[in-house]
Amino acid sequence: MKLKNIIAASLVPFNALLFFFLIVEDKLVVPSWLQVFGRMHTVILHFPIVLILLYACWLLVTPKSFKKESWYRPVAEGLLLAAAFTASITALMGLLLSREPGYDADEIAWHKWTGVMTSFLLFIMYNFRGWLEQHVVISKISVASVTIILVIAGDLGGSITHGENFVLSPIIPEKKKPQVPFEEAFIYADLVEPVLESKCMGCHNSKKAKGELIMETKERLLKGGKDGKLWDTTQQDLGLLIQRIHLPPDAKKHMPPPGKPQLTDEEMEILYAWIKSGASFDKKLIDLSASDTLRILASKKIKSSVEEEYDFSAADEKEIKKLNNNNRVVTPLAIGSPALTVDFFNSAFYNSKQLEELKPVSEKIVQLNLENMPVKDEDMKIIGTFKNLRKLNLNFTTAIGKALSDLAQLKYLNSLSLSGTTVQLTQLTVLQSLPKLRHVYLWNTNITEKDIPQLLQTNKNIAYFTGFKGDTLVLKLTPPILQNEELVITEPLPLKLKHYINGTVIRYTLDGKDPDSANSPVYKNDVILSSEVTIKAKAFKPGWISSDIITQHFFKRTYEPDSVALLKPADAKFKADGPKTIIDLDKSDLNFANGKWLGCRNNDFDAMLFFAKAVEAKSITISVLQDINSFIFPPAKVEVWGGADAKQLRLLGSITPQQPTKESTEKENTALECSFKPTRIKFIRLVMQPVYHLPEWHPGKGQKAWVFVDEVFVN
Repeated sequence: MKLKNIIAASLVPFNALLFFFLIVEDKLVVPSWLQVFGRMHTVILHFPIVLILLYACWLLVTPKSFKKESWYRPVAEGLLLAAAFTASITALMGLLLSREPGYDADEIAWHKWTGVMTSFLLFIMYNFRGWLEQHVVISKISVASVTIILVIAGDLGGSITHGENFVLSPIIPEKKKPQVPFEEAFIYADLVEPVLESKCMGCHNSKKAKGELIMETKERLLKGGKDGKLWDTTQQDLGLLIQRIHLPPDAKKHMPPPGKPQLTDEEMEILYAWIKSGASFDKKLIDLSASDTLRILASKKIKSSVEEEYDFSAADEKEIKKLNNNNRVVTPLAIGSPALTVDFFNSAFYNSKQLEELKPVSEKIVQLNLENMPVKDEDMKIIGTFKNLRKLNLNFTTAIGKALSDLAQLKYLNSLSLSGTTVQLTQLTVLQSLPKLRHVYLWNTNITEKDIPQLLQTNKNIAYFTGFKGDTLVLKLTPPILQNEELVITEPLPLKLKHYINGTVIRYTLDGKDPDSANSPVYKNDVILSSEVTIKAKAFKPGWISSDIITQHFFKRTYEPDSVALLKPADAKFKADGPKTIIDLDKSDLNFANGKWLGCRNNDFDAMLFFAKAVEAKSITISVLQDINSFIFPPAKVEVWGGADAKQLRLLGSITPQQPTKESTEKENTALECSFKPTRIKFIRLVMQPVYHLPEWHPGKGQKAWVFVDEVFVN
């Protein structure tokens, strides 16, 4: 009885506080310790829901004979008091939660007021319970009203958390987008946006903008959230969105968060390919090349306007399985389709026998991809027997020439890719008799736009694509490609640069200056790297805009430590492969969560390197990460200690690395070099102190920064 009186008395201050919060809501600032209380709203709200429904059933459904029993009234009163108490607590928590960033005040207004109204109504009903017992009709109306308001509040809350109309969606027909045929589909609207809608927009919409991020429109997507823009194609990991979805599922910043439907591998591949290709919002799928990743992924999800029917039966699954290996993949064109598509990989292992092995299923093959394979004349004869072939990709293959005549029997062939081959104009005439052929791709061949009218004289139904043509548009070259896999120099190695556009000249520098078209040396495959250096390279071609500059630092290691120990532990989440991480020559990329970085924040990075035999060292180079948005900064100070006795080390040198500014590159791998007088040493102790207070311009101003290290080189 005493507890009951305490709970009943608490209804007054709780509802008064709720009323006060509503009055001063615009000026209400919730401290961090109180935010924890607010976030329990989603946990505690289940109690008033259950108690209100129990009370309604008790009052409205209980037989009249029960109502005469002595225990009926105490139970009803107890349920009403418990419902009123938990409802007031829930409403207070919800009001505090609504003051956090990421919630639009206008969008959650109705949910807030229905929740508050539930608390106030239950408070009134409890205090006037005696009067309501004497007015049965009004009592039932009150219970029915509070139940209806509860359902509305729950539906509005579910919409904020799980998407629009969450509670009632099972009984209301779902609004589905009309099916768009492949030929009319857009990359973003019909392939990318459905992924974001199903896995991301539940938390990132105008009603519940977690992280101040809204994904409902192109403009809001491009704007990003409080952590910055969602993607950056200049970054190796393509930016924040791709980084977050690839974090370990139990990582704090992994998206979608635990408990939410996770992205499938295919959905992650769609987002990655879309961003990597430039994140176009207005490009059609049909405009992509046949070998484009997005087009291949889309073909599995979006059907063509003309669903072709085949007059042959499906191949035996065991037969298909037997034909698959590391260099050849045979798959059905679509689920339930008897048609097969075949892709070849690894040109070094290709031979004619692999084509001959396809003969048992040759009549079922409708798509064949031999791009970059060393195809021979006899192979074309085999291909000519695949009588149901619709699409054939021979891009960058070797033997084309007269062998094209062997394709003359492919009466269903509608697409042929010959880009990057030595095909001649006269050799294409044999294709003009093919009744279904509609597309021939001739990029980067001897065939020019001037030759097309001659080809069209015989068959105007074939469209020939020789590449982009723009009389007034000047195109920008893509950057050179660095083909070196090893970025640590242990012995002299050749610099490997390449560009895929013919006639392009690559100029480079080794002194840190930007390459130019006049003074910088031309790359000629004769550059040997033997010392630590930063390479900068740029592509040039007459009539084109020069490319962006690529920059790559090559590290040098003269002495290999025999072992290494961490004198202070790395953070448990970022301990990589332990101490040996910094001497294993496995250079990491810019993704701090890939398991190749040692991270420290709560203590200094403190490591001891051991040499079995004394070495004469004069510098140490440290590979550290800078990721401004993730609070990862270069160390505030670096000290290098050394000597022949681990207990009597002396300071060899120290540096104070330059810290990033607001305008600095968000992510980069930085090389810190500490030089000192040549010294005979068997032990080196490396101490790096994190930045204790992030600068004023940083979102985490005043907090401590992280230090991330992946390699240490002794020279």
